[in-house]
Amino acid sequence: MKKNLLFFIGLLSIVTITSLAQPSSPILVEPPKDVDVALAPVTLEWNNVQGAICYRVEIYTDTTSPDKFTGTCNAPTSHFDIPASETEMNTTYYWRVFACNNQGWSAPSAYFSFTTQAADAVGSLINLTDGVIDLIADEDISQSQGNQLIQRLNKAQTRLNNNQKLLALVEMVLFKARVLVLRISNQISAATYKSLDYSSDGVIDLIVDEDNRPGTLPSVEDYLVPKNFELSQNYPNPFNPTTTIEYSIPKDANVSIKIFDVLGKEVAALVNEQRSAGTYIINWNASNFSSGLYFYRITAGEFTDTKKMFLVK
Repeated sequence: MKKNLLFFIGLLSIVTITSLAQPSSPILVEPPKDVDVALAPVTLEWNNVQGAICYRVEIYTDTTSPDKFTGTCNAPTSHFDIPASETEMNTTYYWRVFACNNQGWSAPSAYFSFTTQAADAVGSLINLTDGVIDLIADEDISQSQGNQLIQRLNKAQTRLNNNQKLLALVEMVLFKARVLVLRISNQISAATYKSLDYSSDGVIDLIVDEDNRPGTLPSVEDYLVPKNFELSQNYPNPFNPTTTIEYSIPKDANVSIKIFDVLGKEVAALVNEQRSAGTYIINWNASNFSSGLYFYRITAGEFTDTKKMFLVK
């Protein structure tokens, strides 16, 4: 019994030492996976690995092609700038990273990929618009929400075409703010938010060049807090079976949103909690309700409002 115990203790010690010796695989951060990137040059970033003394970055045009870069430790820190001279436009690149410490190399990270595009603001806007269209087609974002984002991008492109850089920046900041609202309201995934936010930052960087900086730049924070209480009309309306309700509160408040039938009977309570100032989006699934006229009412502090909606099955 004692020998068996000593054997298992020794085995556990070997496993523990081995696991401590091998560094963890890096976790890739930017560019987000499957995103369009304007040539800048492209900067790759990943989370620091504890104890790592350097990293090896591998970059491929597909996962079976030769690595574009040679050298064992080609990244001393957790970022790597791909030279513009080594980057072709309209090309998809796959990349992964290894971490190294005094005991050896980690297993590779997962692959991330990005597709390069010309460093042109209007071209980047067109690519971002196409990206939103793809998200709608893949049902990663609803048609109505996607259309709102596309309208904002179209306005930004019109501003740029008229050489109105500051107004184009405002449109892009409003786009970023809307994407953040969608994420806060769980209308899009974290991955979709990160991709859209990253791509919109790329467009903003292209608009703002050092030779022609358009005055004080707007920020997302300038547009996140609304100026007034508001309950928007649901969309779509009429609907079957789901609809979206959006509301805004300019200060922290206890918010209640309830659904009533045509007789005034409460049939659903969608929100009943304290909310910080901001804009929020909620969904109502009326699959278990019959066709007809319904009312939805918001109470937020001293503010109250009621609107109609039609369920048509």
